[in-house]
Amino acid sequence: MAIQYEDVVSVGAGSLAGRYLRMFWQPVFIGRLLELKRPQPIKILGEAFTIYRGETGIAHVVAPRCPHRGLSLAVARVMGDSLECFYHGWTFDACGQCVSQPAENPGFAHNVSIKSYPTTERNGLIFAYLGDGMQPNFPELNVFSEPCIIENKADVRPWPFFAQIENGIDETHFNFAHRRTKFDDIGMNNGLPELSCQETAYGILRIAKRGNALRKGHYIMPNWSLSSKYEHHEGWSNHIVWRVPTDDENHISFTSDVIYKTGSEAEVYRAALTEKSIRRDQMAPAIDVIRNVLAGKMHPDEIPKDHPDIVMIQDGVCCMGQPIRRSRGDDILGISDRQVSLLRRIWNRELEALRDGGTLKNWQIPQGLETTRGV
Repeated sequence: MAIQYEDVVSVGAGSLAGRYLRMFWQPVFIGRLLELKRPQPIKILGEAFTIYRGETGIAHVVAPRCPHRGLSLAVARVMGDSLECFYHGWTFDACGQCVSQPAENPGFAHNVSIKSYPTTERNGLIFAYLGDGMQPNFPELNVFSEPCIIENKADVRPWPFFAQIENGIDETHFNFAHRRTKFDDIGMNNGLPELSCQETAYGILRIAKRGNALRKGHYIMPNWSLSSKYEHHEGWSNHIVWRVPTDDENHISFTSDVIYKTGSEAEVYRAALTEKSIRRDQMAPAIDVIRNVLAGKMHPDEIPKDHPDIVMIQDGVCCMGQPIRRSRGDDILGISDRQVSLLRRIWNRELEALRDGGTLKNWQIPQGLETTRGV
């Protein structure tokens, strides 16, 4: 039986896509936002978890509730690198083992544990491995090796993760959805792109040629990408984004923008970033604008061109404007969709192999993976 769209966007623990995504490291939180001794509830891939930073400064991800009476561990007290349940003091170390039960007989704690998950913090993001068995090697990119500023964000988006992935790999939509933006200013929309793409050891290499300008980017299996990004105040930078489902109908876009500026240039950049943040606070939130457009209260071309999130808003209109549950077999694809078609074939192949007990591709990121810094 062929893989259906439902198989791709259903991400619970027992689903095909859920099982597949759990075979890879996933970002789950922004490091600077996880305060010492302040546990947080999170939801990733349709499951609830607790994330906390111990007194040593190390981040940990464990089960959401105490097994005693089911209280949320997000209200637990952090004791060293362990969590003490607020209700009755049952305490669990970072590996999930119960190490203390003050009101119980000695030795009972030895028989009680909760799930814990391998966790690592890299370049300002906290990642967890939520699958079974030994975690894979952490995927490394060399774009962080130069002196740089790393700006991390996490945006909750009320549409399926795969709609966002397909949007991101679709180069042609820039010419239509992203009119009246910075892409006009740099000539990116002067002509329709000549597209090419190929499967690689890591995912997909996608190339768009506009006249003498060449733009290449990388889709990295299963749910992240590396591309170039342009902003007036920073020029060209590397843009890394992970589309992580919270459930079947929503996802978080974790973003790392890598800006290669130091010294006085970095100060100018940070000042521009502050000004952009002030403008954002003075304008309607992006999600409200998207909903107003889709409700017919305004047209996409009426979105203020100076809205700091105009590109995200335009993408959101395209993604949220599609039915959440739909048959991809109804899509009429052409040559402009060749990159999307390749993406779908790869995902179908991998999920079929997982379902049928076949061989999954061992994706590998090569050394020196880079983007074009320019159109």
